[in-house]
Amino acid sequence: MTLRLHLDLRLIARTVRDARQRAIGASRLREAGDVGEVGSGIPLVSIVIPVFNGERYLRESLDSILGQTYPRIEVLVIDDASTDGTAAIIASYGDRVRSYRQSKNRGIYGNSNDGIAWASGAYIATYHADDVYEPTIVEQEVAFLERHPEAGAVFCQDIFIDPLGRAVGRLELPREVRGGCPLDYPTVLNALLKHKNRFLRCPSSMVRARIYRDVGGYRDEEYRNNADLEMWLRIARKYSIGILEEHLFRYRYGHGNSAQRYRHLRTDPERHFLIMDRYLDDGGRALAAAEALAAHEAHRAEDAVMRAMNLYILGRREAARVVLGGVSVSRLLGSQRVQRKRLLMLFLLLRGLVCVPRIPLMASLFYRRWHARSGRATAEPLTAKTT
Repeated sequence: MTLRLHLDLRLIARTVRDARQRAIGASRLREAGDVGEVGSGIPLVSIVIPVFNGERYLRESLDSILGQTYPRIEVLVIDDASTDGTAAIIASYGDRVRSYRQSKNRGIYGNSNDGIAWASGAYIATYHADDVYEPTIVEQEVAFLERHPEAGAVFCQDIFIDPLGRAVGRLELPREVRGGCPLDYPTVLNALLKHKNRFLRCPSSMVRARIYRDVGGYRDEEYRNNADLEMWLRIARKYSIGILEEHLFRYRYGHGNSAQRYRHLRTDPERHFLIMDRYLDDGGRALAAAEALAAHEAHRAEDAVMRAMNLYILGRREAARVVLGGVSVSRLLGSQRVQRKRLLMLFLLLRGLVCVPRIPLMASLFYRRWHARSGRATAEPLTAKTT
């Protein structure tokens, strides 16, 4: 009887909390000028597609987007001053798409900002020109935002495909963000600290247009290809966000896309840590669990070890020694969110290698193991599973 009463009280408390969250979210949407969007008929969805030299995959991506089951979409293709056949492919679609051509290269999030400014829809989806979208992705994402007026944005899961379109894996959400319900800021913040941004998939994002007007555009000049992470944190701090558990698009990897180019032989600290540290300093630390903070520092140590390895590959042995000297073993081993044994072995191996003349065979082995183009959509290889 006592247990049943306890469960009933927990259910009541959760219902009250959820109702309060919905009321706060709806109030903020009204403050942002979102009155009348929900329940006002079938809202227009603007799909923004930045593309640079995308002739290889653009047609397949556009066909999947134009084949959506949702009845009201406008497709805005932003040609980032491409020099291949991209412009001709876009032109072949006639008035089925609206297109804009940049006079100079703006980058993915500069183009996204321009597309958002040109969009007419109540909802804005930013999809990618090399990915393939299931016919119901727009329909399901709109349905979520219509059901949850307190939510500012929604994402979904994806299947990883290689350059030839073959499935090589799929996203598995961390437990704490499963369930398909709106997620509050502490939940999102802690999940990002524990797992890094492996679950808020930018090419699946749909955001209320007036949320963008409320929080501002992507800060691409400051954060470059990590500007999406900063945007999701900025939104989540004011509005809840959702992640659909369905795998509604296929994310292409291994063909030299921007994420792969960024990771290739990177020697500077990952911008993920700059962004997360700023949000921790701006009130987030009080919301962060000890386990999440330990995972954040373990990821930072992991990043340092991987950067040292890249420096060794590049022949910069002294620089690798300096980076390794800043690695705290206690932080490296402080969380199960990294593969601690393998990471420690790599750390100790590198510590030995930087003290002797560079061994080209070892550098070659490192390169083949971590940087050879395999087409597999893997994250950093020494990071533990998110589940």
